[in-house]
This record gives sequence, C-alpha cells and structure tokens, in this order.
Amino acid sequence: MRYNISRLFALLGIASTAHAVTLTVSTAQGNATSPILYGLLYEDVYHSGDGGLYSELIQNRAFQGTSVFNNQGPYQTLQYWHTRGSDTLTLDNQAPLLTSALPWQMRVDVANGATGATGFWNEGYAGMNITTATRYAANFYLRGNYKGQILAAFWSNTTNSMLGSTTFQVDQTEANGWVPYAQTFTTQFSAPDEKNTFHLTFDGASTAGQSLRFQMISVFQQTYKNSNNGLRMDLAEALNELGGKFLRFPGGNNLEGIASPYRWKWNETIGPIINRPGRPGTWGYVNTDGLGLLEMMQWCIDMNLEPLLAVWGGLYLDGEIISEADIGAYVEDVLNELEFLLGPSTSHWGSVRASLGYPNPFTINYIEISNEDFLNGGIPSYVGYRFNAFHDAIKNAYPNMKIISSIWSGYFTNPSMPAGVIQDLHDYLSVDDMVSKFNGYDHAPRNQPVLVGEYAAIYDAEHTNPNQLDNPTLQSATSEAVYFLGLERNSDVIVGICHGALIKSLHDEPDNVAIIKHTPNALVRSMSYYVSKLFFTNVGTQTAAVSGNVGYGPLYWSATKNDAGTYFVKIVNYNGAASTPVTVVIPGKTGVATLKTVTAPDQYSTNSLGNTQSVWTETQSFSHYEN
Repeated sequence: MRYNISRLFALLGIASTAHAVTLTVSTAQGNATSPILYGLLYEDVYHSGDGGLYSELIQNRAFQGTSVFNNQGPYQTLQYWHTRGSDTLTLDNQAPLLTSALPWQMRVDVANGATGATGFWNEGYAGMNITTATRYAANFYLRGNYKGQILAAFWSNTTNSMLGSTTFQVDQTEANGWVPYAQTFTTQFSAPDEKNTFHLTFDGASTAGQSLRFQMISVFQQTYKNSNNGLRMDLAEALNELGGKFLRFPGGNNLEGIASPYRWKWNETIGPIINRPGRPGTWGYVNTDGLGLLEMMQWCIDMNLEPLLAVWGGLYLDGEIISEADIGAYVEDVLNELEFLLGPSTSHWGSVRASLGYPNPFTINYIEISNEDFLNGGIPSYVGYRFNAFHDAIKNAYPNMKIISSIWSGYFTNPSMPAGVIQDLHDYLSVDDMVSKFNGYDHAPRNQPVLVGEYAAIYDAEHTNPNQLDNPTLQSATSEAVYFLGLERNSDVIVGICHGALIKSLHDEPDNVAIIKHTPNALVRSMSYYVSKLFFTNVGTQTAAVSGNVGYGPLYWSATKNDAGTYFVKIVNYNGAASTPVTVVIPGKTGVATLKTVTAPDQYSTNSLGNTQSVWTETQSFSHYEN
C-alpha cells in the first residue's frame, strides 16, 4: 500500500507533461540544506536605493550632484531644483559651510522689489508618492536673515492644486549660522498620480534684495517599521514577503567604484546624513549614501536576514588595482569596519557604533572579499596577493568567520584559495542555458561550497546577447525555477542564491529584467518575483531524493523536508505540453497537502504596471489511500 500525499506540493508553469508522471519521494535521511539558501542582493543600481528603496523623496537634496557620465566631474548641480517667484537659484560655497562633507549650498537671491510668495520647488525622482495614508517628515537647514513663515507644501501637477502643507516659523539672522528646521505632517489630499512636487515658499517683500542659503532639504515619507532614515514601505513590504534568509550588500559593482577614489567607503555612510558626502556611483548617478551601512544592518534586523557583508578588495572598475605594497591600509580599513560592527562598545569603533544608537555588537558570519574580481584584469592580483591579504587578516581577528571569494574557480586555473573558502558564481544566461544547469552540481566536490551571488535569465530562447529581455516572462521565470531545482537538490554545497537585479526604477531602466520594478507610487512584482517567493517560502532543512517513472524534461522536480515531517515537493514545467495529472507518492505520509501554483496565459506572458498576468493559487486536499 502507499499514500499519495505531499505535505506541501508546488507546481510551476503552464501545464503538466503529456504523459502521466508518478514521483516517489524518499523518506530516508537526506543532506542538510543551507539554512540561508535563498536571499537578496542589494546595491544602489538604476535607482534601487536613492529614488527607490530609500524613502527620501527629494532628488539632489544636498547638492551632492546628479548624473555621472564617464567619471567626468564636477558633479554638483542644481538639477531638479526650480525657482518659483522673484528669485534666482545659485550654487554657493561661501563659508561657513553646514559641514565639510557638503561643500555646496543653494543660494536664493530675492529680487529687489519682490512681493508676495517666492521660493523654489523640487521634482523628486520622476515625481513623488503623496497620500493621506502616511506621514511626511520635512527638514532643511537655513542660513541668513529672515523673520516670518516658510511654507512647505506638496503640489499636484495634474490638478495644479496643493495636496498638503506645513508651516515653519522662522526668526533668525546671519549671525545664527545654520539653523535646522524639522516638522512631521500629513496631507489633506491624496494625489491622483505620481506627478507631484515639493515647494518651499516664503515672503518676498521681507527678503527683497537679500539672499538666503539652504542645505539638506529633505522629505521622508513614512518608512518601513518607522525606522530612522529608512526604507520605502511598499517596496520593503514586497521584499519581506519574498521570505529570503540573507542580504548580500552593499554590492555589486557599486561596491567597487567607477574609478579612484570613488569606492564604497563604509565610514562615509554612517552618522548624520549631513556628514555623508556621497559619491559618483557606478550606475550613472551620484549616490547620497543615505542608505548606508547601519541602515542596511537595520534592514537585516527588521526582516530577520543574515548579513552577507562585502568589503572593498582593491580593484576599481576602470582597472586600477592597489599594489601589494599599498594593500595594508585597505586591509586595516576593513578591520576597522568589522570592529565598528562586531566590536564591544569599549573599543574605538565599537564606541562610535554605540554613539549612533547600537550599543550591542551585530552578528556577522559571512564576509565576501570584493565583487567580480574576474573583471578588468583583476584575477592575477586577486589570486596573487589581494584575497589572501584580506582573508588572513580577517581570519586572524575572527577565526570563525566564513570567507567568500568573489571569483569562482572556473574563471581561472591553479586556484590558491584556502580550504573551505566559499566561491561566488554569477550566472546571467539565456533561458535554455539556465535549464541546462539543472544537474550542474550533481557531481560537484562536496568540500567546495558555492554562493550563487547573482543569477538571472536575461535572454529568451530565440535570442542571444545583446538582445536582452525587457521583463521576466513566464518562460524565463520557469527557467530560473529549473535552475533553483538543481541548486536545491545540491543545497549541501550551495550556500545561497540571490538574483542579480532586485529592484530597478521603471523611469531609469525599463529595458532589462528585475525582480521588482517601481515608479514613485507603484511597483511591479515580476514573474521572477513570484517564482522566488514560491521557492523562498517553501524549503526544508534537508534534501529528499525523488524517483520518477519518466526522465527529466519538460518536467523537472526536487524535494526537501523539515524536522517536523513536512515535505516540500517542487515541480517545474518548462515549455511542456498540456495537462496530465502528476501523482506524488510519499510512503507512509498522511494529512493535508497544499498545492501552490504559479501560472500565466502563455510562456511569453509578463507582468507590467497595471497588468499582472501571473496567477498564484493555493488549494488544499486530503491524501487518498491506494492499494
């Protein structure tokens, strides 16, 4: 006798195969799966941070700069700021500065004879999300002579009407220096769309012929879990729903920097935002670094994610490499960063952390040394001296730390990596190549752990580079699902998996894939999002062998189980024929089976703004007895 039952059974695709399939799941002990198998990769790419996950609404809030073209400065501009009334706007670096980190300010020169309201406004990041459902925190610093009111208000470009406002009472002189102003408020109206702007206006007659200087003009929409300087709620909630177990940060190529000296510098991303200079980022715009090291650690806390921290390893993206003679200073910088995160509050950097509101050390078990050092001629120096310099210093200070190499051994010969080092593999593939990886780790050495630090199906079956997919299709998402199955079957050697493109702005980069794309007031969960959620939220603690009455293709499968006796059986149909029942047999198991499916009308279906074609269903049924 046997019982046809899976405690949890997941089917993905268009339909099942043309022939009846019976899958029998072994109840024998399997290999332990990685406790952090599925996770997230974050870097500020295509406005995934500034203008995306970071909840700041104002673009170019501190005049740090905007666009970056081939690393040609200067970057500071007044882009996204516009005059409103009888005044002109000018970049100014006249002392005293607000901070040395922010060497430019906006000087507002009010015309002689001005009357009525005057001031300026900001476009935001292609608009703003204005709704009565959330709070807003408006802040700015002011220098100059003024007694009166400053009105902070949101306006709709669509209706040409004010949506909400707050009033600041000002009474100061130039002798007061920089004076901070901050207020929290709600709006009277919700905007009909994203086409909204933020305005600061004041009395022209009271300031006629004078100049006022402004700096760090900031407006935050209410953040995820109300964290300070935190995450945009809808995007953060969507990420949390995925159910990932780790966060790999802060990059990605944005860690490395486009050229010297613009690497990601951890100590310039901590503390008050007026002390963060920002930098020209890798992806075409200046980063504010508002979403800095501590904000990302708080993100890990808020979503219960294991931190996978990447540290800079001596390679810039333009090919500049730190010499062996000079590498020591950069190793010391990493040790300082780790002391900041892991040291007691009595240590130098631990006391700095404590002063910023985190008295207790964090827990970090994984460190990746740099990112994609196979690029730009980086392999010889990485293997020759850079990796070992960082590895040995970190291991000496933190013997139990798990170290990740940014180079997979397939990229070079005669590897000299120490035993037990995790190797980071990045796979950007066509859909068919993604499927071909299904059994790629079945015979891999079990003593060589692998992190798939970036993956994505970016080409469809009929195209090759550079013809990329605009959005994940059902076909590309199911190819990623087959890829997952192969990694999950070998999750004793696969440490973790994360997509290479977590979040992108639809306004900034609409033409290649991402798990989530967003506008100021909306987001799109892609086909890949729902595939990821299905896998992330349904995985056990050990593998379970599965035998079938047919071979793999077009149906692929794997199974895991947990200590409570729940089985997770996943079946993916990659371009298969229409429906024939699939029987899943787990000898000796009874109870309720949950069937979860992700489907769409056809293999080229995609999700887009206002048009979600993926269908997620969940049904339950009791097992049936069969002789």
